[in-house]
Amino acid sequence: MTHVRLKNVNVSIPIYDSHALRLIRLPSFSNVRVGSDSASRSNGVIVIHALKNLSLELEEGDRVCLIGHNGAGKTTLLRLVAGIYPTSTGSVDVKGSAFTLLSGSIALNSDATGYENIRLIANLYNWPGDKYQDLVHDIEEFTELGVYLSLPTRIYSAGMQARLAFALATAQNPDILLIDEGIGAGDAHFQEKARERVNQFVSRARILMLASHSKELCRLMCTKALVLSKGESVFFGGVDEGFAYYEQMS
Repeated sequence: MTHVRLKNVNVSIPIYDSHALRLIRLPSFSNVRVGSDSASRSNGVIVIHALKNLSLELEEGDRVCLIGHNGAGKTTLLRLVAGIYPTSTGSVDVKGSAFTLLSGSIALNSDATGYENIRLIANLYNWPGDKYQDLVHDIEEFTELGVYLSLPTRIYSAGMQARLAFALATAQNPDILLIDEGIGAGDAHFQEKARERVNQFVSRARILMLASHSKELCRLMCTKALVLSKGESVFFGGVDEGFAYYEQMS
């Protein structure tokens, strides 16, 4: 059974003084003021306390929106579940394949063609060989890039790159889907197609974690809400109740 179980998790991120790696001495962190809630100083190193004593249990069917101010720990939590960030203390138990739809989560090789980028991503994420051609056809239809898929992606516009990256990111269906904020760049036609694709993608995922400030999007996609403040869980429950709690904090 797919699940996400976090127990007393802390994630601390050290920020080292940049002048230690340079020949030219730059101003150190000694004059930087830090607060005890979100950051501290240890032996000249500033430590960001991104998540603090966080416990969470999600099972199949859970669709949870992460609510909080910028810097509350939403993206850190998604990256932790995805395996990008390690814990400082505490335990993380994630069962099932997880995929992150984060900003810039798919980086294109600018010297490779669109089709070559598809092959690179297919090899990286172990797409099943018997479904490869079907996935390529799906990407062709979604992106509407036509002949441009045979050309280097360095000549693509930002919108064309966004279409291809988004199609690659949503080509397969993971057990756990992690989405950070809005859908990428593109024109109105692409935005509508992207929303439809995300809705289909979400419906097939067993667990969804969505970080968003949009009440409408959270109501549409989620059944539960986790409110974060300064890296701590301060509310876990219904979506409307979660936004009401968040608005009281503001």
